[in-house]
Amino acid sequence: MICISCNNEHNEKFCPNCGEKNGVKKITLPSIMEDTITSITDMDKGFLFNLKSLLLDPKRITSDYINGKRRGILNPVSFLILSITFYIVLITFFKMPKPAGDEEAILGTTYGKFGYVIGKFITIYLKFFWILSIIPLATSIQLIFKKYNFIENLAISSFIMGLAILASGIGYLFFRIPIIFDPILYVVILWLIYKVFRQPVNRSEAFILAASVLFLFILHLALVMAVIGIFGS
Repeated sequence: MICISCNNEHNEKFCPNCGEKNGVKKITLPSIMEDTITSITDMDKGFLFNLKSLLLDPKRITSDYINGKRRGILNPVSFLILSITFYIVLITFFKMPKPAGDEEAILGTTYGKFGYVIGKFITIYLKFFWILSIIPLATSIQLIFKKYNFIENLAISSFIMGLAILASGIGYLFFRIPIIFDPILYVVILWLIYKVFRQPVNRSEAFILAASVLFLFILHLALVMAVIGIFGS
């Protein structure tokens, strides 16, 4: 077998010269589609593996990723982006009906205009807003738990936000609540923080600390929305 990368002849699974995997196929449209679908649907790796692991043992998948045991684990930022994309597809196909009443009257009030500006901004920049939300979440985790460095907490936050947004998307099908006000989002965030950082002892303390992280995160979001409302109005 001739290595596709360095032309070294060998019979190993991986090239001893450059490490390239043996038998790598030429890129075709079917191969791209196959790899894309596999990365999402394979329960042993990729998106569904992340989903299964976060539901069953979030502490293990996050610690494994941070410690370098990343086989089968989809990159947390990619997982987050796919989750947000899933949410956007859902709200596009199942649009929330406009509230009955006089829209002009609502916009004529200070709070109505303030809320409209915030809602419009989040709707337009939904994907970027929630990707960037991992920064205040990681900051809050860093301040409360002080267990990992900031970059590692960003990875953990990406896992957490990815699953929380997926859960919120499923909840949207039934309750039609905008994600920023969806209690499902915040309950899942709280649950995951608790599961990831809890220790065998002092579980009540871990829950209080997780609740403190959630409070700081919501406070950060409220400040961001206030800034958006002030400068957008």
